[in-house]
Amino acid sequence: MGAFERRHALIFAAAPETEYGYIRAFLKKHPDALIACADGGLRHARALGLHPDFMISDCDSMPEVEGAEVVRLRPEKDDTDTQGCLREVFRRGCTEATLVCATGGRIDHMLANLSLLEEAYAMGGRLTVLDRQNQIVLHEGGCQKFKMPPEYAYFSLVPLDAVLTGVSIENAKYPLRDAVVTRAGMVTISNEAIADSFSVTIREGRSLVIFSRDWTRVL
Repeated sequence: MGAFERRHALIFAAAPETEYGYIRAFLKKHPDALIACADGGLRHARALGLHPDFMISDCDSMPEVEGAEVVRLRPEKDDTDTQGCLREVFRRGCTEATLVCATGGRIDHMLANLSLLEEAYAMGGRLTVLDRQNQIVLHEGGCQKFKMPPEYAYFSLVPLDAVLTGVSIENAKYPLRDAVVTRAGMVTISNEAIADSFSVTIREGRSLVIFSRDWTRVL
């Protein structure tokens, strides 16, 4: 049994962020979350008055380290600090994690962070990427039912593969039935649930499922 067994990890990346209302809302729902920081993510944890349970750092964007457990990395490496942080908390027993402060700033970092949704699934866990307007999860294929979070107005499917086949969407304003969806010319943006939950079937391929809200609804 790992040291973090059955705990939900809240992972702080180092992207720019000044609005922490959505993180406070998450912590109200998950008061026992394990706090993990990837390098400069420590700044965000400190801004919220949080002491990390775990930190991983190569000290390139944050010279200080803090945490009940600290893993130091070399700056010259293949993996990002955030990728390393996710891997380490999963190796220590977590199977569910939420990644915050991960979508602002550099687009290459944002896309790398979104790719961690697939890596988490490959490791047998589940990751959610969360920011003040969006909640992003992975649809790994097959039929999945999603509960529509009341704080969001829309949901979108963004293919990770060039082509998704056998796509069906039920209980939505814009339903689909056994459709082909491609990255070039997507028709699955800004849909709306017409019930508390909706279902998405993908026969072949993987997709992001993005719950979103407009600025006027931001916490």
